[in-house]
Amino acid sequence: MNKYASSPNAYEHVHSFDAFLIRSFQAADRVQILRLHAAPSPGGAVDCNCATNIDLIEETYFRRPQDHFWVAEARGEIVGTIGICMHDENVAHVYCLRTVDNLKDDLIRKGLVQVAATHAHQQGCLKLVVHSPNAQVDISRATTFLHQLGFEFSRHREIDQRAVLEFYLNLYERPELAPQQPPPSPLIANLRQKWA
Repeated sequence: MNKYASSPNAYEHVHSFDAFLIRSFQAADRVQILRLHAAPSPGGAVDCNCATNIDLIEETYFRRPQDHFWVAEARGEIVGTIGICMHDENVAHVYCLRTVDNLKDDLIRKGLVQVAATHAHQQGCLKLVVHSPNAQVDISRATTFLHQLGFEFSRHREIDQRAVLEFYLNLYERPELAPQQPPPSPLIANLRQKWA
Protein backbone atom coordinates (compact mmCIF):
# COMPACT_ATOMS: atom_id res chain seq x y z
CA MET A 1 0.00 0.00 0.00
CA ASN A 2 1.22 3.49 -0.82
CA LYS A 3 1.95 5.09 2.54
CA TYR A 4 2.18 8.60 1.11
CA ALA A 5 -0.14 9.95 -1.58
CA SER A 6 -2.92 7.39 -1.60
CA SER A 7 -3.19 6.86 2.14
CA PRO A 8 -6.40 8.06 3.81
CA ASN A 9 -4.38 10.66 5.75
CA ALA A 10 -2.60 12.09 2.68
CA TYR A 11 -2.55 15.86 2.31
CA GLU A 12 -5.25 15.79 -0.38
CA HIS A 13 -5.42 19.26 -1.93
CA VAL A 14 -8.02 19.87 -4.64
CA HIS A 15 -8.39 23.23 -6.40
CA SER A 16 -11.02 23.71 -9.11
CA PHE A 17 -10.51 26.01 -12.07
CA ASP A 18 -12.87 26.57 -15.03
CA ALA A 19 -11.56 23.90 -17.41
CA PHE A 20 -9.37 21.78 -15.12
CA LEU A 21 -8.67 20.87 -11.53
CA ILE A 22 -5.45 20.62 -9.59
CA ARG A 23 -5.15 17.81 -7.08
CA SER A 24 -2.55 15.83 -5.17
CA PHE A 25 -0.54 13.20 -7.01
CA GLN A 26 -1.83 9.64 -6.72
CA ALA A 27 0.11 6.45 -7.54
CA ALA A 28 -2.28 5.76 -10.44
CA ASP A 29 -1.01 8.96 -12.16
CA ARG A 30 2.43 7.49 -12.89
CA VAL A 31 1.87 6.39 -16.49
CA GLN A 32 0.32 9.70 -17.54
CA ILE A 33 3.08 11.70 -15.80
CA LEU A 34 5.73 9.63 -17.57
CA ARG A 35 4.03 10.36 -20.89
CA LEU A 36 3.82 14.09 -20.11
CA HIS A 37 7.46 14.38 -19.04
CA ALA A 38 8.80 12.16 -21.82
CA ALA A 39 7.51 14.61 -24.45
CA PRO A 40 9.84 17.42 -25.59
CA SER A 41 9.80 20.27 -23.09
CA PRO A 42 7.63 23.24 -24.04
CA GLY A 43 9.04 26.69 -23.26
CA GLY A 44 8.69 27.66 -19.62
CA ALA A 45 8.85 24.12 -18.24
CA VAL A 46 10.58 23.63 -14.90
CA ASP A 47 12.49 20.39 -14.97
CA CYS A 48 13.03 17.89 -12.17
CA ASN A 49 13.66 14.84 -14.33
CA CYS A 50 10.28 13.48 -13.28
CA ALA A 51 10.31 10.79 -15.96
CA THR A 52 13.46 9.31 -14.41
CA ASN A 53 12.43 9.86 -10.79
CA ILE A 54 8.75 8.87 -11.05
CA ASP A 55 9.14 6.22 -8.34
CA LEU A 56 10.58 8.79 -5.93
CA ILE A 57 7.66 11.24 -6.06
CA GLU A 58 5.97 9.92 -2.91
CA GLU A 59 9.25 9.70 -1.03
CA THR A 60 10.35 13.18 -2.11
CA TYR A 61 7.10 15.15 -1.93
CA PHE A 62 4.89 13.44 0.67
CA ARG A 63 7.05 12.73 3.71
CA ARG A 64 6.35 16.13 5.25
CA PRO A 65 3.28 18.39 5.05
CA GLN A 66 5.37 21.31 3.74
CA ASP A 67 6.39 19.33 0.61
CA HIS A 68 3.83 18.43 -2.05
CA PHE A 69 3.27 17.32 -5.65
CA TRP A 70 0.17 18.24 -7.66
CA VAL A 71 -1.24 17.28 -11.02
CA ALA A 72 -3.57 19.30 -13.21
CA GLU A 73 -6.34 17.17 -14.65
CA ALA A 74 -8.77 17.93 -17.48
CA ARG A 75 -11.36 15.38 -18.67
CA GLY A 76 -9.58 12.59 -16.83
CA GLU A 77 -6.17 13.34 -18.38
CA ILE A 78 -3.08 14.68 -16.59
CA VAL A 79 -2.26 17.97 -18.34
CA GLY A 80 0.29 19.41 -15.93
CA THR A 81 2.46 18.86 -12.85
CA ILE A 82 4.26 20.87 -10.19
CA GLY A 83 6.19 19.93 -7.07
CA ILE A 84 7.38 21.95 -4.11
CA CYS A 85 10.01 21.09 -1.48
CA MET A 86 11.27 23.03 1.50
CA HIS A 87 15.04 22.51 1.49
CA ASP A 88 15.79 25.24 4.00
CA GLU A 89 13.72 26.91 6.69
CA ASN A 90 11.25 29.34 5.10
CA VAL A 91 12.50 28.58 1.55
CA ALA A 92 10.27 26.70 -0.92
CA HIS A 93 11.74 25.24 -4.12
CA VAL A 94 9.49 24.71 -7.17
CA TYR A 95 10.22 21.75 -9.47
CA CYS A 96 8.47 19.79 -12.23
CA LEU A 97 6.35 22.62 -13.61
CA ARG A 98 5.20 21.01 -16.84
CA THR A 99 2.07 21.33 -18.95
CA VAL A 100 0.87 19.89 -22.22
CA ASP A 101 1.50 22.06 -25.23
CA ASN A 102 -1.95 23.42 -26.06
CA LEU A 103 -3.91 26.68 -26.00
CA LYS A 104 -4.78 26.37 -22.30
CA ASP A 105 -1.14 25.91 -21.30
CA ASP A 106 -0.78 29.35 -19.78
CA LEU A 107 -3.91 29.01 -17.62
CA ILE A 108 -2.84 25.59 -16.41
CA ARG A 109 0.71 26.77 -15.67
CA LYS A 110 -0.61 29.79 -13.76
CA GLY A 111 -3.02 27.58 -11.81
CA LEU A 112 -0.23 25.21 -10.82
CA VAL A 113 2.07 28.06 -9.76
CA GLN A 114 -0.75 29.71 -7.81
CA VAL A 115 -1.47 26.48 -5.90
CA ALA A 116 2.22 25.92 -5.13
CA ALA A 117 2.83 29.56 -4.08
CA THR A 118 -0.26 29.52 -1.85
CA HIS A 119 0.94 26.29 -0.24
CA ALA A 120 4.40 27.80 0.33
CA HIS A 121 2.83 30.86 1.95
CA GLN A 122 0.60 28.70 4.17
CA GLN A 123 3.70 26.83 5.31
CA GLY A 124 5.32 30.09 6.41
CA CYS A 125 7.78 30.39 3.51
CA LEU A 126 9.23 33.82 2.89
CA LYS A 127 11.22 32.85 -0.22
CA LEU A 128 10.22 30.95 -3.38
CA VAL A 129 12.92 29.49 -5.66
CA VAL A 130 11.90 28.40 -9.17
CA HIS A 131 14.20 25.92 -10.96
CA SER A 132 14.16 25.76 -14.78
CA PRO A 133 16.28 23.81 -17.29
CA ASN A 134 18.41 25.57 -19.90
CA ALA A 135 17.07 29.01 -18.99
CA GLN A 136 13.65 28.03 -20.44
CA VAL A 137 11.70 30.52 -18.40
CA ASP A 138 10.23 33.90 -19.24
CA ILE A 139 11.53 35.98 -16.32
CA SER A 140 9.27 38.92 -17.08
CA ARG A 141 6.07 36.81 -17.11
CA ALA A 142 7.12 34.88 -14.00
CA THR A 143 7.91 38.12 -12.18
CA THR A 144 4.59 39.73 -13.12
CA PHE A 145 2.50 36.71 -12.12
CA LEU A 146 4.29 36.02 -8.83
CA HIS A 147 4.03 39.73 -7.98
CA GLN A 148 0.23 39.30 -8.15
CA LEU A 149 0.60 36.47 -5.63
CA GLY A 150 2.65 38.66 -3.25
CA PHE A 151 6.17 37.54 -4.23
CA GLU A 152 8.80 40.02 -5.48
CA PHE A 153 11.62 39.06 -7.85
CA SER A 154 15.02 39.09 -6.15
CA ARG A 155 17.57 37.59 -8.53
CA HIS A 156 18.31 35.23 -11.41
CA ARG A 157 21.24 32.80 -11.29
CA GLU A 158 22.59 30.01 -13.47
CA ILE A 159 23.47 26.77 -11.66
CA ASP A 160 24.64 23.77 -13.74
CA GLN A 161 23.09 25.27 -16.90
CA ARG A 162 19.76 25.72 -15.14
CA ALA A 163 18.00 28.98 -14.45
CA VAL A 164 17.18 29.63 -10.81
CA LEU A 165 14.80 32.50 -10.03
CA GLU A 166 14.42 33.74 -6.46
CA PHE A 167 11.37 35.58 -5.13
CA TYR A 168 10.65 36.96 -1.67
CA LEU A 169 7.27 37.42 -0.03
CA ASN A 170 6.67 41.18 -0.02
CA LEU A 171 5.51 41.85 3.53
CA TYR A 172 5.99 45.62 3.19
CA GLU A 173 3.46 46.04 0.40
CA ARG A 174 1.30 43.12 1.49
CA PRO A 175 1.42 42.89 5.32
CA GLU A 176 -1.68 40.66 5.27
CA LEU A 177 0.56 37.90 3.87
CA ALA A 178 2.69 37.75 7.03
CA PRO A 179 2.60 34.34 8.71
CA GLN A 180 -0.21 34.30 11.25
CA GLN A 181 0.60 33.52 14.85
CA PRO A 182 -1.63 30.79 16.30
CA PRO A 183 -4.00 32.00 19.02
CA PRO A 184 -2.65 31.53 22.55
CA SER A 185 -3.69 28.38 24.34
CA PRO A 186 -6.46 28.79 26.95
CA LEU A 187 -3.88 28.30 29.72
CA ILE A 188 -1.71 31.17 28.41
CA ALA A 189 -4.79 33.37 27.89
CA ASN A 190 -5.90 32.68 31.49
CA LEU A 191 -2.43 33.48 32.84
CA ARG A 192 -2.36 36.77 30.92
CA GLN A 193 -5.77 37.70 32.36
CA LYS A 194 -4.65 36.77 35.87
CA TRP A 195 -1.51 38.95 35.70
CA ALA A 196 -3.22 41.88 33.93
